[in-house]
Amino acid sequence: MRSNSSRSKPIPSKRTVRDVSLAAMLLAVLFVQEQLLAFDINVQLTVLLIAVYAAVLPPALLFPVICGYVVLDNLFMGSFNLLYTPAMFAAWLLLAVVMRAVRARPLGVKVAIATAFGFVYGWFFAVPFALLYGFDRLWPYLVADFFPAEVTMAAVGFLTILLLYDPLRKLLDTLYRGVRES
Repeated sequence: MRSNSSRSKPIPSKRTVRDVSLAAMLLAVLFVQEQLLAFDINVQLTVLLIAVYAAVLPPALLFPVICGYVVLDNLFMGSFNLLYTPAMFAAWLLLAVVMRAVRARPLGVKVAIATAFGFVYGWFFAVPFALLYGFDRLWPYLVADFFPAEVTMAAVGFLTILLLYDPLRKLLDTLYRGVRES
């Protein structure tokens, strides 16, 4: 006879309507800020927001928010492409995983990662660009568009994480955890 302890019982979900609602609102903020700052695609708060979300949200809420952001961005921009969309998924999910892993580390570590990500993000798109347009066009693309965009994104990541990460994390901690504990 089998004991009850050997049976596989489903783990009850601890996600509440409040959790899902907060995740939806954070997704909206992530998407809308990018549209409002669309004058330059590399000047945005996306790196900052994903870093803050990764520090506070559990993976069960964090990863759907990021995937939803990529889908919404591609829908809105009309840019679903089999080469570029997977690169976006991979890049933003990588940032979330890394920032989640270093969430307890000093601010300097997060600033360094955000700065480096400005360069890393672009490389996720260099290979699809070369496959789509040819490797002979890669170098002119890198010099004319890619490197200036990377430098801009790295500078924005550096400044926003340095100046806004701690206050936004405290705010999101209050919104997400503060109400939960009361």
